[in-house]
Amino acid sequence: MEKSQLENFANSLDNENITFCLQTVGGKWHEQKYTCNFENIETEKIYGVKFDNENIIEFTFKTGKKYDNILKTFVTQYVSKYLMKQPIRWNVENHCFDYPKKSDVINKLKNSNRVAKYFFYTTLYGIGYFCYFMNDKTQKETNFLLKNYLDSLKISFKNEFSEAGWVYRFVINKDVKIHNNLLNNFNI
Repeated sequence: MEKSQLENFANSLDNENITFCLQTVGGKWHEQKYTCNFENIETEKIYGVKFDNENIIEFTFKTGKKYDNILKTFVTQYVSKYLMKQPIRWNVENHCFDYPKKSDVINKLKNSNRVAKYFFYTTLYGIGYFCYFMNDKTQKETNFLLKNYLDSLKISFKNEFSEAGWVYRFVINKDVKIHNNLLNNFNI
């Protein structure tokens, strides 16, 4: 997956200006080093997340072994390491901040249309899109659009969900360059 694709997706989640940086040196927080000059998000790497072009890494996430899990990994960490850590109010009785519950954060994201923007991406198997936060109606509309497009080009495919159910796949099994061309010429 291209870094720019993940950044566009991440920015659409909560209208944030997010930049990903690859960890080049590990260790304790003060020993870590990052670079933002790279093009592709890879599996089994650690990435730092910055907001609004600041020089502060707000949180890190490690991509898993599977390419299809990159979006899931980012969203999971974005929810647990960032959104759930944002105070929602000062609790006068307890003299501390109250923080949102995970279910409230996820419901807020699910009930927002900003993540249902037909986020497609190409892979070795074909074309996929992140469907976890889409309601059934939006997902059916999304499937219909890409299905009609592929049918109009007489491209055969099959559909499936990723193992975790976060990504809906149009399995085409042609060369990745063909997948890229198909997606580049797809208009919504």
